Parts: sequence; C-alpha cells; structure tokens
Amino acid sequence: MDIENKTSTDDWRQETQLGLESSELYKVLKAKCASDPAGSHVISLVDEAVYYAYQRTKTIMLHMGEYTLHDGDHLFRVLRLMEKIIPSATISALSVPELMLLILTAFFHDIGMAASKQDTIIWSSLWDDDLLKDTSSKQYLEFKKYCQSFPSILDEIEGLKSKGLPSKVELLKKHMISEYIRSTHAERARTIIDEDWNGKVKYRDIDLTNEFAQLCFSHNEDAATLLEFDTSLLCGPGTYACIPFIGVILRLADILDFDGKRTPSVLFSHLFVRNPISIREWQKHRNIDAWDINNINIRFQARCEHPAIESSIRQFCDQIDKELAAANTILNRLNDSVRNPFPEHYKISLPLKVDRSKIGPAKKLPTGKPAYNYQETKFTLNKTQVIDLLMGTKLYGHPEVALRELLQNSIDACLLRQAMAKSWKNAYAPKIQIRFYTDGDDFLQIVDNGTGMDLDIINKFYSSIGTSYYKSSEFYDLKATVELDYTPISRFGIGVLSCFMVSDYLMVNTKRLKGPYESSDAYEIIVEGQDSIFWVREGNMVEPGTSTQLALRQGHPWKNLKDKDLIDSICKIIPRPPFAIEIITPTETYIHNGERFKNLSFDDLRDYTWRAEPNIKEITFTISDDGYGIFGKVMVAILEEHGEPVSEIELHAKEVNVDGDDYTLERSIKYGTNEIEKKSKTIEIDEDGNANLSPSSSRLATSKAILALHGIEVPFNIFPDYWSARNQQVQIKWPIPLRLIIDIAGTKDLNLNSARTEILYDEKWLSFEENLAYLICKQLSETLSKNYWDKLKKILLDNNKSPQFGEGLSRLSTDTV
Repeated sequence: MDIENKTSTDDWRQETQLGLESSELYKVLKAKCASDPAGSHVISLVDEAVYYAYQRTKTIMLHMGEYTLHDGDHLFRVLRLMEKIIPSATISALSVPELMLLILTAFFHDIGMAASKQDTIIWSSLWDDDLLKDTSSKQYLEFKKYCQSFPSILDEIEGLKSKGLPSKVELLKKHMISEYIRSTHAERARTIIDEDWNGKVKYRDIDLTNEFAQLCFSHNEDAATLLEFDTSLLCGPGTYACIPFIGVILRLADILDFDGKRTPSVLFSHLFVRNPISIREWQKHRNIDAWDINNINIRFQARCEHPAIESSIRQFCDQIDKELAAANTILNRLNDSVRNPFPEHYKISLPLKVDRSKIGPAKKLPTGKPAYNYQETKFTLNKTQVIDLLMGTKLYGHPEVALRELLQNSIDACLLRQAMAKSWKNAYAPKIQIRFYTDGDDFLQIVDNGTGMDLDIINKFYSSIGTSYYKSSEFYDLKATVELDYTPISRFGIGVLSCFMVSDYLMVNTKRLKGPYESSDAYEIIVEGQDSIFWVREGNMVEPGTSTQLALRQGHPWKNLKDKDLIDSICKIIPRPPFAIEIITPTETYIHNGERFKNLSFDDLRDYTWRAEPNIKEITFTISDDGYGIFGKVMVAILEEHGEPVSEIELHAKEVNVDGDDYTLERSIKYGTNEIEKKSKTIEIDEDGNANLSPSSSRLATSKAILALHGIEVPFNIFPDYWSARNQQVQIKWPIPLRLIIDIAGTKDLNLNSARTEILYDEKWLSFEENLAYLICKQLSETLSKNYWDKLKKILLDNNKSPQFGEGLSRLSTDTV
C-alpha cells in the first residue's frame, strides 16, 4: 500500500474509532470487556467490523444515487438512536454479547446495499446484445426473474430504445438495478456476512454469526418474525443474549433515522434525481430540521414548503407508529422458562405514537402566514355509484357477459395450472363445466380444476375490485418460474362485479394449488349482494380448483331460451376455447371444443354485401401461425377480367341523345376501401319532364370479420363504415375486401377496454394489423401464379392507403432474400 492510500485508510479508521469512542453502548461494552476473559477479542472484533462496514457502505452511492443515503453517517446515527431508545439502566444491564450484537447490527444491517461491482456488471448485461455473455449465473437469472415482474418497465425500455433515447433508457436501467438492490439488500447482507465473517463473530467459544446474520436480515421482514428468535441464548456461564430485544431496537433505530442529515442539501442539488419515489424520499428527509427522541417521547419538527411533502412525512410517521405498536407487543411478550423470573430491563417503555404537533407548513416572509393550509383531502370514490357503474350495463352493455367474465377467470386458472404442471412434469388435463339447472330458483354454476384460490388471493385480489392477480408482482414472479405460452384474458380485476348483474347471491368453493404435491385448505365464500361482507368458512373441495354458483334473478337473460339456444349462445361467447368445455342443461349435455369455430363457413357470412359476381374471383385459405398468434380462415375477393386481375372493369358505356342532349350511360366495377363496388349512371326524368343523369352504386363484396381474442368473442367491427368511425378508433382500411374468421391466441395480445367490447388503438393493434396483412399477402403470393400475383400486387400498392398494409406487403420481398 502506498503512503497516500495508507494515510487515507488510517484517517478513515480513525474516523470510525472516534465515533465509537463517543458511543454509550461502546463505552459500556468496553468497560465490561475489561473484566471479561473474552473482552479483548470482542473489542478487536467490533473495531474491525465497524471499520469494514463503514468502508464498504461508502460505495452505495455508486448505484443508489437517487435514494436517501445509507452511508456511514447513517450507520452511526442508527447507533446513536439505539442509545436514545434504550434507557441507560438497561444499557448497563445488557450482557457483552448483547452490546456487541447491537453495535454490529447497527453497522451491518444495510451492508447489502453495497453491491459488488461484479454483480452490477452482471445485472447490467441483461440489456446487452453480447451473444457471449454469461446468462447462466445465479445472479443473472435472479435479476432477470425480478425484472420480468415489471413488464411495463421492460416494455418502456424497449420503446425508448426504438425511439433513440439512450439517456432515458440508462435512467430506467439504473432505476431497475437500484430497486433490485434495495429489495434484496437484506438477503445480500446475510450473504456478505456468510462470505466475509462466517465463524468470526464469536463470544468466547459461542459462534454468534448466524444470529448476527438473521438479525440483519430481519430488519426488512415482518416484525413478528422476531418472536421466533431465542429470548435467552446461552453464551457462557450466566451470560445470555435476548435476540428479539436486539431486533426490536435495530428496527426502531433504523426507521427513526429520517432527518435532513441523510440528504445534505448540496448533494440534493447536484445529484441526478428524477425518479418520483426517490424525490419523495429525499424531500421527506430534507424537511426534518429537528427532533427529540427517547424512550418516552418521539417528536419530529418539519417546516414544509409543499403539502405533498408534509403528507409524505406524516405517512412516514404512520409507518413509525406501526413499528412502535409491533415493538411494544414483542417486548411485552418477552418471556421464557430459562430465566425465571425473566429480566425486567428488556421490557422498556416506548411511546405509542409519534408526536406530530411540530409538523406543518413553513411560514412566509414577511407576513408570517403559513405557506399553505394543510388538509388530508383527496379524491374519494362514492362506493355505491362506482359499483353500480362497474356492474351495470353502463360498462358491460349486456347482462349475459357475467358468464363470459366467469369463463375468462376459469380459462386463465386452468391454463396457468397447465403451465405449472408442465414445469413440474406432472400430468394434468384442464376441465371446465358449465351447468344450468333449476332448484326452486334458476342456477348457473361454473366449475374448473385450475389453480384455485387461498385466503391470501381472496383477500388481496378476488375481493379487491380493480386489482387483478394477473397484473400483480406475485403473478409475474410465478410467470418467470414457469414457462407460460399464453397471455391471461382477465386483467382488469372487476369481472366478479358483473355477476351481480344477474344474481344477488354468489357462492364460491375453492382450493389453491401451491406446489407439485401441495395445496391450500379449501374455503367456501358466500356473498349476498355486491355491498355485502364476505362470509368465508371451511370448504369441501378435495382437488384444487374453483366452483362458482349464482342464484339467478327472475328475468335473467337465459330465462326463456331453449336448451339448444342456450348452448349456442355460450358457443358464441367463447367460439374457440383452448380446451374442451362441458355444457350441461336440464335436457342436454354438449362438449364444446371449438369445432363450430373451425367449421364456420364463409357462406355463414354471405349477405347482400357479398354477392356472387362473374368478375370476382374468391380465394379462401386458412392461417395458423404460432409466431404471430393468428389462427383462422380468410376469404379474399379479387376483381378480374379475362382471367387477369384488374383495378376496374367498365361493363357498359353507351352514348344516348335525349331531346338533343347527349348523355353517357355507363356501368363499372372497381375497388374501394374494404370493398368492391358497382357504379352506374342512368337517366331519370324529373317532375318537369327533364332528363338527368343519376349515379348509383351497390356493394358486391364488403369486408367483414368474426374476431376472437384468446378464444373469447370480441363483438367489435374492425371494418366500420366511414360515417360511423370515430377518430383514433381501431379500423382496417385496406385496398381489397376480405372476410375473416380469426382468433388471436398464444402469447400475442390486443388491449381491450374494460368491457371487452372495443379494441384499443395502440402499438399492439398496429403490430397485429401489419402481421395480418403480411400473412394474407404471403398466402396469396404462394397460392397465385407469379404473373398473376405481380399484377395484383401492383394494383394493391396503387390503391393502398394503409401504412400497416403497405408494411406487411413490403415484408414479402425480404422473405426471399
């Protein structure tokens, strides 16, 4: 080591040593160690460990620049706060191992924030295009799995890359790495302790490294986990350590350190802080200008310039209140049979709440008036009206969509279980049964053998309107573990409300699949009305899955349907199910496997807008492309004359003379947008006996589609007439008419409105339209002769007004390269 670096290191070590010498915990420890046979080792260990942690945490700012400082100053403040929380009498009564662990946890609890340079390089490589990078390491795979839990951010990164915005791309990448470091820092602290300090944290012959690591880890876990720790860990003759007590003190001291010293103004002014969460954290800490903390009272003083900052501080005080409540509960429960009576010095008194009396707006100069009038007022929702809106026909349009929503949930649950079973190499066959029956009232029941639900899913997602499991981090974490080859249909978290359009009584029996051979308890849920409380009790399901039963109201949409018509209506709602669905009515049982969709004939789509015409050639073919997720049938109408494609045909043209005036009477057929139309000009005589040319037109072939998304019907017209189309509405405007029977499936997707009645105009739609154009043009080029196709292609290009159709058509030339 050169002289300059040695001097710098010595100064740094001196800084930590000076800080320790002024600590009451360290002073008491040192005094007790003077008469303890293991004392010199303990002091040497504490000095070395504190230096190590202080040095390592200086690197946190390299990757966590936008967050409040978890640096060496924070560590010393945590130590000081421990001393303010613990009464002096208790500090004096603590054992040497307890004092040692308190000091060490103060300095090591955030050590996981200081990720190694090697790890950050591995994480950053996730977005590299280097084909030789190592993608098999544990660090790479775990970070990739974490990132996959945030698909919207990954999509945003790709979108910014395509727009050529590298600085914003880098900002998002750093944000993802920072969030990963923060969310995993407690586990990383355990790893660092294991790698660098295993077997070194000892008191006499007792190795306390495991307790030390678990304490550092526990500060980021639920406080209740402290109750699992040993309250009287024997460390030597008559020497004990109360591990839960140390954990409580660490948690409180850590959360209480939120004053301006953690975010010095000079750093705040110069750091590249843009993420809103980070700004809120910085501002929250910067506005604490004084505090008074002891085991009797906790009071913060904050003079805020903006109500959002005050709100953030008060919300943080709420978190401290919860921690205080947990701490008081744990300390009051400390007891065991080893030390009887259990020492009272652990059961310190703590305030119940933070004193907020000194938190408020800053005063303006020179008037001295508050900068604002703080109120907790926010937008609130009128629950009754919102529920009425969500479950009523204002959103869904038709009451029968309740069945569609339930089917969507069951299909998703079955496909998810299928993917899980595949990854576990377990046999599984998805099953859904729909039953209509009468037992006094009419009942609708849907039973599936999907993943089912446990109490956690019920409380967090099923009963929380607007919160979809398939948009949650829990789902994306599972998705990263099992290879899903489909996109969930349910995504809005409001489908269950549609049930109350047709029923006032909902009974659900469910049991959740948790592992290859593990499932939760069975539960039965009864809800009588959308505003009723959930009645949850022990259920009777044996295998994982869900059964939902509705007692239908009088006048429900299936009331007067014959059984055959009822089955037909279900098949229309879900024309192409991903697996067979059993439909049971009082008189019929039908297995719906999508054959109706496969067997749909274009004759079913023929009407007055698609008529037989000698000059129109019809070409039909199927599309089945897993890559683009497009499956179905297509019929294309081509205008031709003498066996060749043409853009227009003049059927008749004749000059006539009426009362000395010449008129040209004509008939022609030509392409229009999404159609082939026949135009004619004839002579009409008006009321005064004058002759006038009268133009008229009729449609010979007009585009029309039956569209499904993941097997579920989308009742939306993608070929609207120009007078009914809205601005920015999804619509296909192609230079050739066609009839489509299409399902978009697999991992491909379109975004729909919450009622699933309209496709949203966005990048997914534009990509789908281009891919559909490509597949249709590719099929035409392979079906028709080269000469015929070349002529038709020129006609299409000349008449085309759709950028997506043009892109799809132009991609054909690259296929042959």
